[in-house]
Amino acid sequence: MDMSILLTKMVIFVVLMVIGYVGARAKLLNAEFTKAASKLTLNVFMTATILNSVITNPPQLSGGKLAEVMLACFVSVGFGYLLSALIVRLLPFNREKKPLMELLISVTNTMFIGVPVAEPVFGSQAVFYIALSCIPFNVLLYTYGVWRLKQGGERSKLNWRDMVSVPLIATLAALLIFVLKIPMPGVVKELCGTLSAATVPMSMLVIGSSLGRVSLLDAFREKELYFVSLARLVLVPLLTLPVLKLVTADPVLLGAMVIIAGCPSAVMVTVLAIQYGRDAEYSSKGILLNTVLSMVTMPALVYFLL
Repeated sequence: MDMSILLTKMVIFVVLMVIGYVGARAKLLNAEFTKAASKLTLNVFMTATILNSVITNPPQLSGGKLAEVMLACFVSVGFGYLLSALIVRLLPFNREKKPLMELLISVTNTMFIGVPVAEPVFGSQAVFYIALSCIPFNVLLYTYGVWRLKQGGERSKLNWRDMVSVPLIATLAALLIFVLKIPMPGVVKELCGTLSAATVPMSMLVIGSSLGRVSLLDAFREKELYFVSLARLVLVPLLTLPVLKLVTADPVLLGAMVIIAGCPSAVMVTVLAIQYGRDAEYSSKGILLNTVLSMVTMPALVYFLL
């Protein structure tokens, strides 16, 4: 693989965040825009991306292979949550920041960074595998993840009504469409493809604009976030690889899952932080920091582990 392709993708993500940041500093993007854009991204563009992953040229898989892929997806995503929960509970971090730190470690940018990395390495089959990982991604993010952000986790009971979200419904619908091979009209495919194309720039603008009230250099001054980045970009993928080898020997599936395990934190952490009144600036700084650092760690991950 040409590493320059991967580095170019990473630079583009950072540039989009910087555009949002500059727009906020110049008063072009205010707090109302950030909140409205986060809702739009969460409920419209992300939903379209989830549906688009299964209605646009899905590969043919046997029932047994599909089960293997889904097991690997749940192991890869779920193991990351387990590790992050152990890390933030064992170490003396700020209690109020622990839910955000946990999600910064566990929730990876699978679609926006995982797909661009995996496609040139393993081809379209890996892209579909990563798309299927959206199922455990959304199930865990919009159940356990929302619970942690909204109610603080350890001290409150789980309210199942809080777990229902538009993206979670879209994820279950996507699985149903794929399993039952439900044909979609051309206009639906075109609409989902068009809307999903807006997810990356809108998500990055939301992150950048949420940073507009703080100095950009502050992202590099938070010592705790360097540890979060180390856990997210190095520790989790290194520990996930041997576990995944117990599940599958398929090199394409194994490679795709390790790549998503090594992605930087997902932009949805900040989007949800805004929705549930958490410190969006702190999460944005964490995402910015480990996205920049991933320009080094992701190529190294591909080169040394795969």
